[in-house]
Amino acid sequence: MISALFYNPVMVSFHSELLLLLPLCAAVGLVYKAVRVERLSQLPLEYVKLLAYMAFGLAALCVLLWVIHTYWP
Repeated sequence: MISALFYNPVMVSFHSELLLLLPLCAAVGLVYKAVRVERLSQLPLEYVKLLAYMAFGLAALCVLLWVIHTYWP
């Protein structure tokens, strides 16, 4: 039954795809920091810093690629 999703994928709008990046970054960041942090008391602060780093990095990459796509000859 779940294999039907590979043959008939669920269509989502472009804006919905962009909104799904934030939960993906949150999940990856939490797992990564949970493995890498030395003391568990540091986890929330390190997690928030990593989440902000990933979000701003993706936004900067998006702007850079948009500028290249729009203004490249």
